[in-house]
Amino acid sequence: MTFDELYPESQINNNKDLLRKFWKGHGKTAFSGYTAENEYRQLEDYQMMADKACQSILSGSSMAGINIPRVMCDFGTTSTAEYFGGRAYQPEGCKKWIDPIIHTIEDIKKIDIRPSDSLDIKKAYHLWNDVSMKLETKNLISTFIDVQGPLNTLSLLWDQTDLMMAMYDYPGKVHEALDIVTGKLIDIVKTQLNLKMNTEAPLWPYIWLPEDIGVAVTEDYMPLLSPLQYKEFGIPYLKRFANEFNGIFIHCCGQFSQHIENLAHSGINIIGMEFVYPNIAIDELFNAFGSSAVFVPNIMDKSIQEFGSITAYFKHINQVRKKETRLWYIVNAWADDIKEQETFLYDICDAGK
Repeated sequence: MTFDELYPESQINNNKDLLRKFWKGHGKTAFSGYTAENEYRQLEDYQMMADKACQSILSGSSMAGINIPRVMCDFGTTSTAEYFGGRAYQPEGCKKWIDPIIHTIEDIKKIDIRPSDSLDIKKAYHLWNDVSMKLETKNLISTFIDVQGPLNTLSLLWDQTDLMMAMYDYPGKVHEALDIVTGKLIDIVKTQLNLKMNTEAPLWPYIWLPEDIGVAVTEDYMPLLSPLQYKEFGIPYLKRFANEFNGIFIHCCGQFSQHIENLAHSGINIIGMEFVYPNIAIDELFNAFGSSAVFVPNIMDKSIQEFGSITAYFKHINQVRKKETRLWYIVNAWADDIKEQETFLYDICDAGK
């Protein structure tokens, strides 16, 4: 079957309507899922990446959840950092890396800003366009490239130990670099949106997030900082970024419980967050944000055995949530209990109601 037969336009539009209502507060629980078949993210062979993307998208039509089919434009966590210079490389069998270009404050001048329509934005456009043509559809959306937040991006440019020391010794210079990075990040995101490639989702998590609602960023450097450090070097730039795009969804894999109060009282329009068990004080998070944010619960692989299954973890989250807590679950298609996950999530899903 073709893409348009597997994903009728009416079905896609209906799912978008449901999810738009959910973002506005109609319903407390949504869920989506993508297939574990034909993994194609970060493949070095572009043609193989495009072919597998087509196969993955078609095979994913049977996944449970409120799904909007998309091509995942994943070229590595270095995507935003590469726009500032540094040697990016991918050792055989490994993820992509980038050599930092800043070690001392004098090295800030080594920042070499590249055109926003080049590098991974250009790759993303070609991938979305090529896959759309292969699937013979105009209804395929794309994700953003891997948009790292201002601090995350700077930590890929500036040796992380040296960056932490500079926060104490030369805070003004760190702010100078963050100002440069934040301005360019805003331009990078706007450039992808202006390419009209139906960019309506973050690379991760697997949620639908059109530009009029907000944009997602990764804040994995946040856990390494004290509340005072993050309040000075993280919050202002995250707020500046969020203000450009109506709101912000935050992905963080690490322990950021120490920043819950910082974030809750930041004045930033935080529309959602992903958290990973056991790296977060869940009660504190739910209490601090109430119904103002949508939470995506994730779990470290090593912690699944604590519950026995992904389904059991989802049930735990559903038990400890507050009455007002809004949750968006992602089906784990790699787990053995996928059918049990789907059954449970269908039972509690009320998105759009």
